[in-house]
Amino acid sequence: MIVAKHKKQNDIAGYVLYMWQIEDIIRANDLDMLKIEKNIISQYEQPDDVKKQIYDWYENLTLMMKNEKKEKSGHLQVLINTVDDMNHLHIRLMNSPKEIAYQHQFMKAVPHIKELEKKMQPSPKHDIELMLAALYNAFALKLQGKDITNATKEALTVFGKSLSMLSAKYREDQKGDLNL
Repeated sequence: MIVAKHKKQNDIAGYVLYMWQIEDIIRANDLDMLKIEKNIISQYEQPDDVKKQIYDWYENLTLMMKNEKKEKSGHLQVLINTVDDMNHLHIRLMNSPKEIAYQHQFMKAVPHIKELEKKMQPSPKHDIELMLAALYNAFALKLQGKDITNATKEALTVFGKSLSMLSAKYREDQKGDLNL
């Protein structure tokens, strides 16, 4: 909750990746609040009132996942909407004559995107979702102790830079400071 709030304000791509991880953590605990409290919330060194807020946050996410039938896989609608918002901003940036630096960075990602499009199942709706999914999948592979090829590492670096720029533009847009 604390990390999510900070990331949502400062790094929207990081926020999405973090929330996808939280969804998987909730699933790993069988969407059971007793397990989540024991395995996750009890690990926080926070005052009781903050732990209560953290509990409520996990409980709310768990209920949302159950209501949206995301117990086994998939992402919460609020996260899907956030990724779609990122994509809409991406399209605006790609069409703006003022955003040459962003466009140049994204064009570096295109060959990697085209390569991964063939391999990703389910197929992402758009390039922003694909880049986020690639980063998340690489994170999951790393946790499993699996190796990642140098070509994949190169693609992830390019995706990370592109999403970092998009996150900065997203923050500007949210503040009303983005002038396209």
